[in-house]
Amino acid sequence: MKARNGSHGYGLVTRTLHWLTVALVLAQFVVGYAMSDEGGRGRGRGRGGDGSGRGRGRGGDDDFSSLTLLPVHVALAIAILAVAILRVFWRVSTPLPPWAESLTHAEQRVATLTERLLLTMLFVIPATGLVLVLGEDDDLLGVHVAAHLVFFTALALHLGLVLGRGLRGRPVLLRRML
Repeated sequence: MKARNGSHGYGLVTRTLHWLTVALVLAQFVVGYAMSDEGGRGRGRGRGGDGSGRGRGRGGDDDFSSLTLLPVHVALAIAILAVAILRVFWRVSTPLPPWAESLTHAEQRVATLTERLLLTMLFVIPATGLVLVLGEDDDLLGVHVAAHLVFFTALALHLGLVLGRGLRGRPVLLRRML
């Protein structure tokens, strides 16, 4: 397999960056969800009324799970940002392969839009999350939550395009990235 994209399809570097991103985002979601279940920031818990800091994502004295997961959550955010930067540099330095011939013009537009939205959110979500975790106020909470909504909407469209074509007996898009 060639390292760079070309007429043969996506290259090894593009595929590796794609699936590394998938793994990091999935891990981040699992850790973030586990933190919110244990009293960390998430799902509307906010700062907490007792002034203890519980609900900030920083964990309280008796909030061992959030305390131990927060550094993992932060490290994953930094890793996602680093991979997003690598993806942008790689994307600029190597051409995309030609469109799959079976894609309609509308599907090409959906693919382009979702790629741009997903990549943008790989910067917005971790950056606003880091500011929220390291800062003392919740000024960016609305942006952070809205970015999640945009990300999951774009992801649903992206997966719908890829899987929908596969279910119709034309799994060309999935094969191109595997």
